[in-house]
Amino acid sequence: MGIRLNYKVHSQFTVALKISDTQVRKYLRDPMVRQLKDVRSSLYLRFNAARTGGTWWLYQYKNGEQVPHRIGTYPATQAKDIMDLVSATTVQIAKSNVVNFRRFETVDQLIDWHVTRQFKLGKSSKERLANIKSMANRHLMGIFHGEPIMTIDAELIDEELIQPMFESGLSLSYVKAMFNLLKSAYTTAKRLKHIGVNPLADVHFRDFFPDNFSITKAQVRECRLSTDQVPDALKALDFTDNPTRLLVMMMLGHGSRIGETRKAKWCNVSITTKCWTIPSGDTKTRQTMVYPLSDPMIELLQSYRQWQSELGYKGEYLFPIDLRSGSCIYGALASQLVKSVSNAAWSGHDLRKRARSIWADIGIDYMVAETLLNHAKGKLDLAYIHTHIELQKKEAISRYHEWLKSCWRTCFRPVSIDQEIIKKAI
Repeated sequence: MGIRLNYKVHSQFTVALKISDTQVRKYLRDPMVRQLKDVRSSLYLRFNAARTGGTWWLYQYKNGEQVPHRIGTYPATQAKDIMDLVSATTVQIAKSNVVNFRRFETVDQLIDWHVTRQFKLGKSSKERLANIKSMANRHLMGIFHGEPIMTIDAELIDEELIQPMFESGLSLSYVKAMFNLLKSAYTTAKRLKHIGVNPLADVHFRDFFPDNFSITKAQVRECRLSTDQVPDALKALDFTDNPTRLLVMMMLGHGSRIGETRKAKWCNVSITTKCWTIPSGDTKTRQTMVYPLSDPMIELLQSYRQWQSELGYKGEYLFPIDLRSGSCIYGALASQLVKSVSNAAWSGHDLRKRARSIWADIGIDYMVAETLLNHAKGKLDLAYIHTHIELQKKEAISRYHEWLKSCWRTCFRPVSIDQEIIKKAI
């Protein structure tokens, strides 16, 4: 009796079956199987060389020829979800539409798609779009570059994102925003059926902290700029550019929020009435805020506007993104300018906290201080404010600015028109 040779030992082959995730996992371990063919349709799953996944192909028979359509990858699209995709693709083919396959093989590809989609939708503010683009480009896409889309998990996020970001000094709120952007990308892709499984569905930001850790309390952290450090902070402004100097002085000088200050317009700065108005649409509380302007601050503002005019800027913003732009600087850039002064030791919010603390130290009334911070108020507070506090705000700001001058005598010095002009973006 002759020897029967198994010709399949050295050749890969196709297995026809009803494709399921169990069958896929089984045959992924068999190097002799090149692809799976679903018996219900002309659907194939072709394994990659590394045997870590594969590509879903749907064949269309047209004019006696096979026309392949690439409709997804595994494990991004699981077998349990593939038939829905087959049905949708078949409809598109029948309409003679081009099948648009979103190929998400790596995490950075998914994030890039998500950010691009947000810009196309245009439903978020310019500030929000700029922030998510910055987080994606500066952090997430680099951290997870080349990472297979389905291998991401809580352990990887903790090791590559959470711990390194905290070690580098980033705030809890910023790290949380990055995590939320990453999770949102996966959630959206799953909802739109670009991926069949969301590996982050059960991963939550709180999971990375002990049970007794309070995220809310952590966000209300101690001020990183002490009163004793204020003179050095003011001194550092002598060595920075004019826009950065004015941004910090207005925030420290009034206790204003960074998001409100960066949007300041010249039409809302009145030299005549000596006040700076922040419209309700630009404030966090959606209540119009009016800051009294001290004489030293007015002198600084007048010289700064003349400096802008010498540069050729005729726009409406105190802090334009460049000389030709019709936009103010975005939030992330404003934060960078502040951190360039502090060497990342403190932030814009720390300026606001320190101003509030100093007001208490120099005897400014509690309600006056709360009003200057533009905190949300009840009806009784509003009635009290209307009757009394508006008259006291000017005195409080003037006293506070004298205190700042005692820390660094030239902190309100006018901008020198002869200063070297830097025409690049702020």
